[in-house]
Amino acid sequence: MNKFVCSLLLQYSAFRRSLISHLKARYFHELGNSIPLGNGYWAQLLENDSYDSFSEIFIQQEYLKFIPNGKISKVLDIGAHYGFFSLWMQATYPKQKIHSLMIEPAESCVRSLTRMTNEPFLEGRFNFFSRAIGKLDSETVCFFNRSHMAGSCFNLTTSDSEQSVQVLKESEVVDLLPPPYDLIKCDIEGSEWEFLHCYQNLIKSSKFLILEWHSWHNGGGGFEQLIDTLNSRKFKILKSSTPMNAVGKKGKVGLILAENSEFNA
Repeated sequence: MNKFVCSLLLQYSAFRRSLISHLKARYFHELGNSIPLGNGYWAQLLENDSYDSFSEIFIQQEYLKFIPNGKISKVLDIGAHYGFFSLWMQATYPKQKIHSLMIEPAESCVRSLTRMTNEPFLEGRFNFFSRAIGKLDSETVCFFNRSHMAGSCFNLTTSDSEQSVQVLKESEVVDLLPPPYDLIKCDIEGSEWEFLHCYQNLIKSSKFLILEWHSWHNGGGGFEQLIDTLNSRKFKILKSSTPMNAVGKKGKVGLILAENSEFNA
């Protein structure tokens, strides 16, 4: 198609809309969208739903009131999605050179997380590992890819894109980012029960835990059951958000900040 034909077609708004829609659907990552965060950090928006995650973390700042006091330099970001929580932490606290292991099973997030780990301004301090939380006696678990931060191990609709993902092992985490940890942030869309029961060594190795809970977790007892489990693990609940209705699924969600009363650095 020569320049004259292209120029002619671009005069028509219907053609421009169709072209833009096509580019956004297939080549969004090539559009070069990025947002400066201050202190020399940038957020790369490589996927067409990345604005939702960016808004939740950087604009709405849903985690701001749940960051514990004190130095945070070593983070396990479990359910990292596009890695924006770890990036927000680093941009918000630039004097703390944060090392983060971002664990995320969704195929749609690989491009963004890989790009982030290669950013020179992070100096190799961020790492990405494609694994899912699951029972440790299983090698793999079914994971259902969904846009808008909704991927999970729960099958919600017949249109969900399913993939088999390797289950995260505690030894793998230790090899990639040795304990102790200042903070574990966990947002795994309903797999909190498996996390609290199968990854106790990791949990004990962290001073603080930020847990996004979902009332439909496999324990069957909702929010109260998770609180009881954390208390039995010697974690003190420092803060808890007001439960909210989930989007796209019946149930409640919320955030918990808990401190490990037996933590020894």
